[in-house]
Amino acid sequence: MSAIGWYNGTLGKPDEMTVPMNDRAVYFGDGCYEACVAFGTRVFALEAHFDRFFNSLRALEIPFRTDRAALKAILTDCLKAANEPCAVLYWQASRATAPRTHAFPEGGEPNLLVTVTPKTLLPPERTLRLVTTEDVRYAMCNVKTLNLIPNILANEHAKRSGADEAVFVRDGLVTEGSHTNVYILKDGVLYTHPADNRILPGVTRRILLGLCREIGVPVAERAFTGDELIKADEVLITSSTLGVRRAETVDGVPVGGRAETIFNRIASAYERIFSKEMRA
Repeated sequence: MSAIGWYNGTLGKPDEMTVPMNDRAVYFGDGCYEACVAFGTRVFALEAHFDRFFNSLRALEIPFRTDRAALKAILTDCLKAANEPCAVLYWQASRATAPRTHAFPEGGEPNLLVTVTPKTLLPPERTLRLVTTEDVRYAMCNVKTLNLIPNILANEHAKRSGADEAVFVRDGLVTEGSHTNVYILKDGVLYTHPADNRILPGVTRRILLGLCREIGVPVAERAFTGDELIKADEVLITSSTLGVRRAETVDGVPVGGRAETIFNRIASAYERIFSKEMRA
């Protein structure tokens, strides 16, 4: 098992490849990215990831000229080269390779970087330990940019605390995780932060909310407090690589365990969708 890298048409091992120092991703993080799960050449929810990727490009005004069909062909070629039964497919576009200046450079073409990394998915029954941390990110969290320093620091805080994920809290309200979306179940209703500029509109979040409505679980896109998080009947976490998970602790305090039937309905509905698309 080994990772595969691709940069502007060159394929190889990531640790043997090079990126120009003047790629604006290097000194500004001037770009956006996506990451998703692939089984062989099957990619879960690829079109939804494309939707978000191209929305991010438009928000950042990056003139990316590779269309969806051409991008899909590149990603498929990378997956074929990797030949992994299960992998994380990652790609990013940066604005250009140009001398460092804050304003957009004149001319220059966006750069495309792709990696395929072998992945072992966690078993469905695995629960997560969470820690809360102050949300100090800027006001464009809805754009999936390469600028992730607050997320990195938060996730390292979780790691040092013996937890699996950090949950951001801003002005007393839970926003999202360092690389996940966060929800609570309370009195049969699923609550999650609205999809505004304070959170990333997760692809799994989008699928989950649709499934809840289909199976009759009421959804309320309303921010909740840290206290509500602790007192919830269940705390849920989602991401493209984690799927749908339950939390077992928040800041060392046991949480959830009071709405297992509803959680299991939600998780089973998601697993059916995932299995249908990935293992058909």
